Amino acid sequence: MSLSHVLAQALFPRYCACCQSPVAHEGLCTPCLEALPLFLPEEGNLLLRADIQTQFSLPDCDGLIACGWYHGVLKRWLCELKLHQRRHAARLLRQVIAYQWQRYCFEQVPQVDTAVVIPLPRHRLINRGFNQVMQTWGCVLNGQLPILPVLSKRMTRAQQTLNRRARLHNQNQAFSLAGSLKGQRILLVDDVITTGATMNAAAQLCRRAGATQIWACATCLTPA
Repeated sequence: MSLSHVLAQALFPRYCACCQSPVAHEGLCTPCLEALPLFLPEEGNLLLRADIQTQFSLPDCDGLIACGWYHGVLKRWLCELKLHQRRHAARLLRQVIAYQWQRYCFEQVPQVDTAVVIPLPRHRLINRGFNQVMQTWGCVLNGQLPILPVLSKRMTRAQQTLNRRARLHNQNQAFSLAGSLKGQRILLVDDVITTGATMNAAAQLCRRAGATQIWACATCLTPA
């Protein structure tokens, strides 16, 4: 460890975002990270779980992986990032995502060739200034999977304001796709899946573009 690093730690000590114990790097200590209520990668495909099959409509997806349910600290950090542009929340989410992704890779779930990130409509991207999925998953997957910018999204009503039926209708014509995905096994990535409407609409286009396998992937799933 360099002298400058030792001095920086002494002058500007870092603490775990959950338990406030001293840590070497910004974020969570190992015990707090391991204690988060994350899905078990040993379960494999979450679409095989009866409770998730009942709640989410993803007929055009072959599989599903996620970090955890949309509540507690995961919900708080996602809201802090999306609504208040808190950079510390992005760092915490990247740490959680990297940890969970590594565990899924150890289980060899899923086996994919490339990633496609669910985009924001142009006006929303301009207003927010960033795509929260690229700020989190994009950074984690960089260097591990090619990320193809093939999807674009037209302006629709915000999904948060709609009920389940309206969400499904709202996404029917939301996406367009440029290019071919022939023969590709796709990891289709979003931050939160609530009903599956957004994810499945994008999956339909990927399937038409030639994708042979599509795995839905999210930071969080909204509990019933």
